[in-house]
Amino acid sequence: MKFDFLKKSTGRFFVPLFKWGFFSLILFLAQLASADESPTTYSEEDSIQKVYLEKIANAGDNKTLLIDAYYNFGEYLDEIGAYDSSVVQFEKALDYALDINNDEKISSAANYLASMYCALGDFTKSINTYKTALKSAKNREDFHNMAKISMNIAGTYSFMGNYKEAINYALDAISIKESNNDKVRICYHYMTMANIFRENNNIDKWKEYVLKAYLLKDIEECASFPDIAKIYNSLGGLAKMEEDFERALAYYDTLMVLSREAEFNQGISTALTNSAQIYYNQGQVLKALELSTKAEPYFGGDTYEIIFNNNWKAELYKELGNYNKALALVTENIQRSDINFYYTEKTKCLQLLYELNFKLSNYQQAYNWNDSLRTIEQNYHDEDIRRVIQETETKYETEKKQKQIELLTSENTVKNQRIKTFIALLIALVFLLMLLASYYLRYRQKMIFAGEDLKMKLLRSQMNPHFIFNVLGSIQSFMMSNNPGKASSYLSSFASLIRATLEYSSAESISLHDELTMLKDYINLEQMRTSEKFDYDIQLHNIEEPEFIHIPPMMIQPFIENAIKHGFQEIDYKGKLNITVSESEHWLDFVIEDNGSGLKTDSGKEIAHQSMALDIFEQRRKLIEQKYKQSFSFEIINLSDKNPDTSGVCIKISIPILNNCSN
Repeated sequence: MKFDFLKKSTGRFFVPLFKWGFFSLILFLAQLASADESPTTYSEEDSIQKVYLEKIANAGDNKTLLIDAYYNFGEYLDEIGAYDSSVVQFEKALDYALDINNDEKISSAANYLASMYCALGDFTKSINTYKTALKSAKNREDFHNMAKISMNIAGTYSFMGNYKEAINYALDAISIKESNNDKVRICYHYMTMANIFRENNNIDKWKEYVLKAYLLKDIEECASFPDIAKIYNSLGGLAKMEEDFERALAYYDTLMVLSREAEFNQGISTALTNSAQIYYNQGQVLKALELSTKAEPYFGGDTYEIIFNNNWKAELYKELGNYNKALALVTENIQRSDINFYYTEKTKCLQLLYELNFKLSNYQQAYNWNDSLRTIEQNYHDEDIRRVIQETETKYETEKKQKQIELLTSENTVKNQRIKTFIALLIALVFLLMLLASYYLRYRQKMIFAGEDLKMKLLRSQMNPHFIFNVLGSIQSFMMSNNPGKASSYLSSFASLIRATLEYSSAESISLHDELTMLKDYINLEQMRTSEKFDYDIQLHNIEEPEFIHIPPMMIQPFIENAIKHGFQEIDYKGKLNITVSESEHWLDFVIEDNGSGLKTDSGKEIAHQSMALDIFEQRRKLIEQKYKQSFSFEIINLSDKNPDTSGVCIKISIPILNNCSN
C-alpha cells in the first residue's frame, strides 16, 4: 500500500524527481558541453538571466557578493527547470564559500546543492555534500539547520535502501530537536523516522512515531500541511494493517477533505489510491480500479506516483483476468530508467512481470524476470538490517541518557558552589525537605501497597475459578456435541479474555478500544455459559477514535457481571443488556441497563447484590480520585421505582479520561 506519499519532501531535499523529460535533459547537457567558464554563455536575450549575470559581473573580486550572486542565479535556474545549469552555479557558490571559510554560506550552498545532486540521481555526491553542510552547521552550533540537514541525509540513505545510516542520522536529527526544545516542523522529523521504520516492517516503531506526530500536529509551528497529510495517511495505513477497514477509510476521507480545501493534489491522489486498496481488500476490484483511475489527474507528472499507480493497476487487471493490459503497464514501468531509484516498486514490477508472463505461457520470459527478481532481493532487506536498526536506536537512547547525566552533573557542581555560600540556610532547608520527603515516601508507599493489593483482588475477582470451570465445561460440551466451530470461537474469546485480564490488571490505564474488546469477550462467554439467555448491545455516541482515549482498566466489568449473574438469574424471558458510552468534556459516561429482575427492596431501602468486584470498584474509585484529582459520578437506579410496569437496573458511571491527567 502507498503509505509513503510525499516521501520526497524533506525541505529542499525531496524535490520531485525527474519531472523534466528526456528531451529537456539532453538540451541542458548540450548547453553545459558548449559552455566555457564565463557565465555569459547563457542567452543574453533572457532579460531575467541578464540581471543575474550583471550581479555576478558587478561582484568583481568580492567573494561574499559572488557567493550570493551565484546562489541566487542557481535558485532561479532551478525554478525554471534548468537543473544541470543550476548545479553549476551552486558548485561555484560553494567553492567561493569554502575558499573564505564562511560556515554560514557553506552550510546554505552545500545543503541546496546536495538536494540538486539527489534530484539528478547522483546519491554519492549528494551524501558527501550534505555532510559538508552538516559540518559547517555544527561549527556554527546552528542546531535548527543541523537537525534539518541530518534528516535530509537520513532521507537520502533511506531512498537508497541504506537503512542503517538512515536510522543513525534520523535519530541524531530528532535528538537535536528534542534536546533544544525546537518544535518547528518536529512532526516532519517524526514522520520521516516513522516511514523509515515502515520500510523495514517494524510496525511497532512506525506506530510509535506516527502517534508522536499526531499528538503535536495541532500545535503552532509543529507541522506543515504536508506533515499533517502524512499523519492521516499513516493512521489509515495502520488501521488497514489491523484490518479495521472502516476506520482506515475514515482517515483517508479526512485526508481527502483536508487536501481538497488546501488544493493539495498529492494528498488527493494518495487518498484515492489508498481508498482503492481498501475496496480491493473487501473484494470490490472494479471500485478499486475506478478510484485508481480518478487519482491519475492529480499526479502532476510525479515519477513515483506514476510508477506506483502502474504497478497497482496491473495488480487489479491481473485480478480481473486481463493479463495483457496488466503486462503493458508493468512493461512501461520496467523500461523507465528512473525506476531504479524506487527499490520497492522495482521489486514489485519484477514480481508482476514474472507472474504475468507465466500466466500468458511466456515461460522463458517468466524465468528471466524471476531470475532478475531474486538478484535484486539479495541486495536489500536481510535480517541484519533489523538488528542494526535496533542496535543503533539503543545506542541513541544510551547517548541521550548520558547527556542528561552530564547535564545534571554540571548543574550539581553549580549548586555545590552555592551551598558553600549559604550553608546554614541550606542545612535547615534540607532538614525540612527530608521531613517532607519522609512523609511523602511513607504516604506513597502506603498508596502503592493499597494499589497492589487492589490489583491482586481485581485479578482474583476476574479469574474466578467458578467462572473458568463453567466456561471450560461449556467449551468441552460443544466439542463433545461435535460442534468444533463454536468450541474454537469461544476458546479464542476465553484465551483473549485471560490474556487481557493478566495484562490490564496491572496497567495504570488502557484505551477505550481495548476495554470494550475485553468486555465483549467476557459477555460472549457469559452468553455461551447461559445458553444465550440474554442479548446485548454496545453503542458509542460522539466517539470517533476510541483507541486514543485512555481510562482506568476494568472499571465496568463488575456491573455487567452483576447484571448477568443476578439480574437475569431468575427471569423466564429473554434478557437484554444495553451498554452506551459517550464523551463529555473530561469524562466518559457509561450507561448500563438491563431488563432483569431488578433490585430487591427491604423497608424502602435498596439492597444490591454487592460482589467482591463491586467492593474493589469502590476502593479503586477512591484511589484514582486521590491520585488524579478527578472525581467519579456513580448512580444505581431501580427501574421499577420509576415505572412499576418495568423491571431491571440502570447504572450510570462517569469515568475520568486519563490522557491529560498527571499524578
